[in-house]
Amino acid sequence: MKTLFENITVITMDDNIGVVNNGFVSTDGKLINYVGTSRPSGNFDRVIDGENKVLMPGLINAHTHTAMTLLRGYADDMNLQDWLYNKIFPFEDKMTPEDVRRGSGIAIDEMLSGGTTCFSDMYFFQAETGRAAVKKGIRAVLSDCVNFDGYDRKVKLMEEMAEEFKGCDLISFTFSPHAIYTCSFELLEKCAEYAKRHNMPIHTHLAETRTEFSDCEIEHNMTPTEYMESAGLFENPTIAAHCVAMTDNDLEILKKYNVSVAHNPISNLKLASGVAPVPKMLDMGINVAIGTDGASSNNSLDMFEEIKAAALIHKGTSLDPTAVPAETALKMATVNGAKALGFDNLGIIKSGYLADLIVVDFDVPHLKPMHNPVSSIVYSAKCTDVEYTMVNGKIVYER
Repeated sequence: MKTLFENITVITMDDNIGVVNNGFVSTDGKLINYVGTSRPSGNFDRVIDGENKVLMPGLINAHTHTAMTLLRGYADDMNLQDWLYNKIFPFEDKMTPEDVRRGSGIAIDEMLSGGTTCFSDMYFFQAETGRAAVKKGIRAVLSDCVNFDGYDRKVKLMEEMAEEFKGCDLISFTFSPHAIYTCSFELLEKCAEYAKRHNMPIHTHLAETRTEFSDCEIEHNMTPTEYMESAGLFENPTIAAHCVAMTDNDLEILKKYNVSVAHNPISNLKLASGVAPVPKMLDMGINVAIGTDGASSNNSLDMFEEIKAAALIHKGTSLDPTAVPAETALKMATVNGAKALGFDNLGIIKSGYLADLIVVDFDVPHLKPMHNPVSSIVYSAKCTDVEYTMVNGKIVYER
């Protein structure tokens, strides 16, 4: 399949957030094969007129729990610990593989229609999520979450998934100990050792609340970050979700091990968990991506909302309007997300990169006029403005 986007504004995310006006981008199979200002030669299976439209990389949701769409609105206005132990865990104990399949399908439809082309999921019955992802054509990084005493069973499930999806370039994997409050130290060590032995990244929750932080200090005389470091988790490439309660030394640890942070501003606000020190992380060179968390604590999977929140919340808390500028927020949802998930050919519109692209319709009142397309995307665009979503060179959503 060869597709040409013509006469379109292109946010390439390359070379410091490059913008090409009246540009042309073509795809051939799974890859982008041309980006420029003149029409490429050759015939195309489909040509998309870009008048009043913006082409940009697909959004990357670096931390979510897709099947939790089934819990959307089920338990609101609670703190994290009460929410988890009194409402969420009891509900999840009753969920079946069929429930996860349906919940994941709802989530994927929501993400694709809202411009998300890749997501990193941490849940259970993940083979069902993988099947839904392949069927609908979205890129997914999956892990059957390890907690309490489920190590051996989860290893078996992960190995079965690896065999089932072998050769499928839409599906890859991480290994996911849930958190320090659901995994013993020995279990964390086993997860670290397994990931290292199988060359797998780690995806985990870290320092999401002050309660988690203070409990860890009282019980172990260490911060959650120091505790995970001592278990050897960070010796693997790691995506650490939340990272709200952090000391300066914790940040130095993240920097030392090149840990990527998945920032979830809306979920952290809704659960009153706090605000991650993202500006300090960015200043230190820590890779910060963006995630929505699950639809039960957000309550949507709208990455446009998440990008805007990531840009605004740090301005408000720091009283600095230059904190997390629009370009940085958009980079967190594209380039940084690709880096966090281990891709070196994703998140940028560039020849030879994977053709995961979205078209945003600017022919709507709230996106007029377009002085700066990046600012408009971050501060004004809505998920409903997405007109086309392409993954692996195939249009999988069309409004």
